[in-house]
Amino acid sequence: MEEIFNPTTVMGNKETIAISNIADSVPMEVSNVATSATGYTVFIPNFTEPCTLISSTGDRYSDNIRNSLTKDIDIIQQNINLEQQSSNNNFYRNAKWSPDGSCLLTNNADDVLRLFQLPANVYHDSEYGNLVLPMVPTLGIREGESVYDFAWFPSMNAQDASTCCFITSVRDHPIQLWDYTGSVRASYRAIDHCERFIGPNVLAFNLDGSKIYGGYENMVEIFDVQTGDSTKHPTIPKRKSRKGQKGIISCIDFSTDGLYAAGSYSQSIGIYDQHNNELCLKLTGFEGGATQVQFSKDGLYLYSASRHSNSILCWDIRDSANILYELPRPGKTNQRMQFDLDATGKYLMTGDIQGNVLIYDVSTAATEDVETKQRLVTSFKAHDDIISSATFNPVYPIIATCSGQRKFRLSCQDSEKDDEEEDDDEEEEIIVDNTLKTWRVNGHYEWYSYESTTTEEQQQQ
Repeated sequence: MEEIFNPTTVMGNKETIAISNIADSVPMEVSNVATSATGYTVFIPNFTEPCTLISSTGDRYSDNIRNSLTKDIDIIQQNINLEQQSSNNNFYRNAKWSPDGSCLLTNNADDVLRLFQLPANVYHDSEYGNLVLPMVPTLGIREGESVYDFAWFPSMNAQDASTCCFITSVRDHPIQLWDYTGSVRASYRAIDHCERFIGPNVLAFNLDGSKIYGGYENMVEIFDVQTGDSTKHPTIPKRKSRKGQKGIISCIDFSTDGLYAAGSYSQSIGIYDQHNNELCLKLTGFEGGATQVQFSKDGLYLYSASRHSNSILCWDIRDSANILYELPRPGKTNQRMQFDLDATGKYLMTGDIQGNVLIYDVSTAATEDVETKQRLVTSFKAHDDIISSATFNPVYPIIATCSGQRKFRLSCQDSEKDDEEEDDDEEEEIIVDNTLKTWRVNGHYEWYSYESTTTEEQQQQ
């Protein structure tokens, strides 16, 4: 396989530049953490002040799939026959920030991956005042079947074109590594016993980006990014065995200490060793299939969400393997609702089915009672429909939210009703809110010198 991160090879194709090099336009103080020779500044959020809406897609996608594709036909790399497209609601399924914080990658019901640049008022807010800027994608990739999952290359940096790529998992297709130009850089093939391509239900890079992990029924398959070779690791020793972890692997996350978590639709979460892929710990006792798992920044805890669940669970994976506490989140739906931890690991953010954003303080001091601590910091109304993803920008004090769900129009009028009853019982208008929004987090910067940090650590010892 060709060296997929060779800058010479990648720069040879410049048909469409979807990710701008923003190095010259980004002021240092905007970053969550800025460093110098003598110390560093850290952004301290103030969630007692409301977040400020800075950009939105508006009603661009609050329509059916056919009309949404018509609006983006110029930036979608594949040929599309608009007459054959569906009239279903084009709701948002997910949104993920790039690791360098420069852009957002989204997926809608139309199975298009769209790339959005960070709004200009993030860098030059004084020029725009309170203006909410429109969000328009710079790149669109239409997949042939349903998109199961997608993930950024973990070392992605807009200043290095060779790292500007992401992977997608699509039903009955190989995993594909897409370039920032909208072309396929590499493919990774998983084949079933009938010699058919199968797309993983979830996929993720490991932390250094050298491997891709795909989740299947009773199995995790691991691909070498450079060679494309793969190894299959069954999550149960034998098909009829009661040991191990059964079911479709639906979510994966990695810890910095060599572990990874794999959630299953069969109501279990397995903690595995990356070196030998052995099951170290199995978590059960929650309702619904697992839809997301995420380690705390220190690796001591694991947060999980599941289908038809009204809470996010925090697990103690170092000591008791029990649930430490629950974070309430109205989520009685089959749709995935993605939560996120901020870069410091102190705050967890999630949306709910009512369009609210909830932000929790998940830090734990030694003197605090973990179970009784009041954790909800703030909540605010962000959308008029289910929030499918709420995510912190990894670099800037910005958050992103997206919304929408599948809609069904049902006619329930009775022809035998009299005129007055017909007026009272007219079909209720269905609210459609398929929007992507970015919000500025208020706060301030604090300076920490390396000398003072070292002194504090010595005093604690």
